[in-house]
Amino acid sequence: MSATMPSGTVPASENRAPVSGRFALVRGELEHHLYLPEAQELYTIPANIQQELQAYVYDNFDDNLPDAKTDAPEVRSFFETFARRNAPPSRPASSQAPGIRDLVLNISQICNLGCTYCYADELNKAGRTMLPETCRAAIDKAYDLSSNGLSSIKFLGGEPTLAFREICSTVDYVRHKCRSSAYALPSFVIVTNGTKLTDQMIDFFVEHNFYVLVSLDGPKHVHDKLRPFLGGRGSYDSVLSAISRFHEKDFRVAVESVYTQTHYDNGVTVEGLVNHLLDLGLREMQVTLALGAWHGENAREQIAEVANSFASAARACIRSFSSDDPHLLRGIQFVIDGFFNRHKNEHVCGAGRTFMAVNFDGEAFPCYLLESPETSYGFVNGAWSDEKYRKISSSFYRNGKAYHDVCGKCWANEICQSCLGSTYLLEKKVAKPPAWFCAVQKTMIAAVLGEIGDKLSDDDRRHFIAGLEKVLSPRTFEKRQ
Repeated sequence: MSATMPSGTVPASENRAPVSGRFALVRGELEHHLYLPEAQELYTIPANIQQELQAYVYDNFDDNLPDAKTDAPEVRSFFETFARRNAPPSRPASSQAPGIRDLVLNISQICNLGCTYCYADELNKAGRTMLPETCRAAIDKAYDLSSNGLSSIKFLGGEPTLAFREICSTVDYVRHKCRSSAYALPSFVIVTNGTKLTDQMIDFFVEHNFYVLVSLDGPKHVHDKLRPFLGGRGSYDSVLSAISRFHEKDFRVAVESVYTQTHYDNGVTVEGLVNHLLDLGLREMQVTLALGAWHGENAREQIAEVANSFASAARACIRSFSSDDPHLLRGIQFVIDGFFNRHKNEHVCGAGRTFMAVNFDGEAFPCYLLESPETSYGFVNGAWSDEKYRKISSSFYRNGKAYHDVCGKCWANEICQSCLGSTYLLEKKVAKPPAWFCAVQKTMIAAVLGEIGDKLSDDDRRHFIAGLEKVLSPRTFEKRQ
C-alpha cells in the first residue's frame, strides 16, 4: 500500500512562498561570503561591497533573533533579480506524500542508568521490552505506510541492548521482508549507553553494519554527574571500555552527547566537549543541545554563549576536512548536504510525515519526543486508527515552513533543519521551534557556510572535497562541479 497525502493537508494555494531577494553575509576564517538562499550559492564579493553589507552579517546568536536586522528593500531587489538568473531548476511538486522512511523502535523500556535529563523516565517505568510479534507488526505497519520501503530503522530505549534477542530477530525479519519484496535493505541504527555491550553484541553490530551511536557526555566529571548507574556510580569508564572494543575491531563507532547546563556550569564549552571526544580517538559525534528545559529570558545570555560556542566547534569541523585527520560533527551534516545537493527543506524535520516511533507496547507516534494521547496513532498490533493517523499527519504537513510568515522572511529557510520536539516538550503543541532555538541553529548554519565559502575559494579546494568525501563515506553526496 503506497502512502498518499493525508486528507486535510493545506492546499498548495494557501502556501506562502519565501520572500524574494533574501541574502546573508556569512563569515569564514579568511573572509566574508554572500549567501543567496534562492540560488543556494555562496559568492565571494569585493571588500568594498563587504563593507557596505556589514550590517547584514549573521555571525552570532543575537544577529539571528527575529527582527535583528532592518529591512534593505533596494539591496533585496537587486539580489532578487540576480538570484532569479542563477537559481537552480525548481523540482516539480509531488502530489504524493513521501510516506514513512525512518522508523524508531523503543524496543526496551528498561534502563540501567539514571540520567538526569532523560526524556523517557515515564516510559521506562514500564520495565518491559518489545515482544517479537510487536516488532514484526511495527515493521509491517511502517512498510505499509511507506512509498518505497524504509531508509532506516533505529533501536532506542531505555537501553536497547537489554532487548538484544529482539533486535536480532527484528533484523532477520527485515532482511527476509526486503528479499521477498525487492526492497533495498534499510540502515540499522542503535543508540546505546554502552554499559551492557557484550562481545557477541559488538560482533553482531559489526557484521550487520549497524550505525552505532554510543552515549558519552564526557569529560568524566561531567558525564558521571549526568549519566550515573541507578546506584549512583558513574558510567564513564564502562562507556570508554565499550568504545575501545569497537576500535579494536577497526569499526567506526560514533558518539552522541547531550550538552546541558551542567556542562556550562562546570566550564565545559561545546568546543571543549568536542575536543575531549577527539582526544579519545573519536572522529564522528552528534552533539545535541539540551535546550528543552534550559531556555527562556533568564537563560538567554547563557544560550547565546552556547550557540556561539557550537558555531566555533562547527567551524573547526569544516576546517578539519582540509587536514589529514578530518572529523564530523553530525549536527552540521544537513547544512553540508543542503548546500552541495541544493536540497530545499520544506519542513524542519520528518516528524509525522516521514518519521514514526513505536513504543514497546506497539503504540505509535509521529516521533519519540512527540508522545501524548493527542498524537497517538493507535497500536500497530491492535487498535490502529487510519483516520487518526491521517488527521495527525495532516497537522505536521500544515506545519511546514510555507505556513509560517517568519520562515518566509528567513535567510536560512531553504537549508535549515530543527527539532519539533523542542517545542512540543515545552508547549505540547505542533508548532515551529521557538525563536531562540532557531537562532541557535542559524548561528551554526552561518558558521558552516562561511567556512565552506573559504574552502571552496582557496587553492586547497581539492583537498577539502577529498576530506569531505572521506568523512561522509559511505554516505552519498554530490560534488558541485
